[in-house]
Amino acid sequence: MSGISITPFNPVIGARVEGVSLSGQPAVEQLNLIQSALSEHLVLVFPDQNLDISGLADFTAHFGPIFMHHADDGVIYSDDSGKVLDMVKEADGARLFGGSDWHADVTFRNPEGFVSVLHAKELPPSGGDTLFSSTLAAYQTLSSGMQSMLAKLQGVHSYNGRGRPDHETETAVHPVVRAHPVRNQHGLYINRMFVTRFDGMSSEESEPLIDFLDQHMSRPEFTCRVSWEPGQVVMWDNRFTLHYPINDFTGHRRHLIRCTAMCAG
Repeated sequence: MSGISITPFNPVIGARVEGVSLSGQPAVEQLNLIQSALSEHLVLVFPDQNLDISGLADFTAHFGPIFMHHADDGVIYSDDSGKVLDMVKEADGARLFGGSDWHADVTFRNPEGFVSVLHAKELPPSGGDTLFSSTLAAYQTLSSGMQSMLAKLQGVHSYNGRGRPDHETETAVHPVVRAHPVRNQHGLYINRMFVTRFDGMSSEESEPLIDFLDQHMSRPEFTCRVSWEPGQVVMWDNRFTLHYPINDFTGHRRHLIRCTAMCAG
């Protein structure tokens, strides 16, 4: 489309999209372009956006049903709709929401999380970058023997995470290897935050392989690094990426809002 530019970060993952406004009702051609770019680059960065809470939810809803987070300590909604999460770290806060491990969003449900859209509202003067990794690229470099073994495994994803009993409602089982519906490639679907074990195996038996895959997927050659700018929107495909927010801005407040669209059932 005229006036729109897409600049890849590297050949593996991530692109900056300029000349697009995400507010209002985007044209069908624009949404198709965004969907195509997301399939190719997995992570898209849109500078200079100004979405309110309902605008963020409306844009995200073009990609699937909105994720409604279950009640939990530390989860704050931006408004009464429950569609958009406030992700705030106060200047004196130590905890960063989602900042403990590489992960994908809402893997503990079935259907699982598809697209997350994160919008910057208030930023520290520096720091707070987010790392992203392509699990498609990570899968391609595994040996054929490892690929064959992983294709037989399913991961148990629990909101409670490692070392605790499975969450009563927020637990799901997914294949470790999944096919991209557009690209002729397979990717890994496993993450350190939510996968507690492989189905039919104990946590102790599963741990070494989960550790190996976690380290493998976060190798620098599979990643990009996104630095936040005022008004910036970042969206990513949770089916074939992991992300890791860097908690290096203690002493300054940060406020982001996030909305996630789920995969079709």
